[in-house]
Amino acid sequence: MRIADAAVLAGLAFAMIGCGGGLAPDAAAEAAADEPSTASRARPGTFSIPCALDGATSFDSTCAVERSKVDQSTLLAVIHPDGGFRRFEQLPDGSGLAAVAGADEVAQTLSGDTLEISIAANRYRFPATAQ
Repeated sequence: MRIADAAVLAGLAFAMIGCGGGLAPDAAAEAAADEPSTASRARPGTFSIPCALDGATSFDSTCAVERSKVDQSTLLAVIHPDGGFRRFEQLPDGSGLAAVAGADEVAQTLSGDTLEISIAANRYRFPATAQ
């Protein structure tokens, strides 16, 4: 790996610290095992979720999610195919996700084992369990 590539990856990893809530770690791992994406093959611990970006009406599984722990927080970085991303924090009470940065409001709906998050013109479907 070239030094420039390593620096980009290190910067990207630092920039992708995010947080979210109510997600089932086992469900996320199962989703990754069921449908491995190119991103999940490239980076261990990454899995795909359905997303509808920029106001799209239909979902596809092109968004990658990286989960990390920082202190007592579970952080999620959702990476879009174009390189854009959103960061979320799993809420400590398990009630859902909160955006880590930005002024956009997060709307969330739990339907069965799916937590749908809407923020700005983007929607994401995370595997979840009701608590």
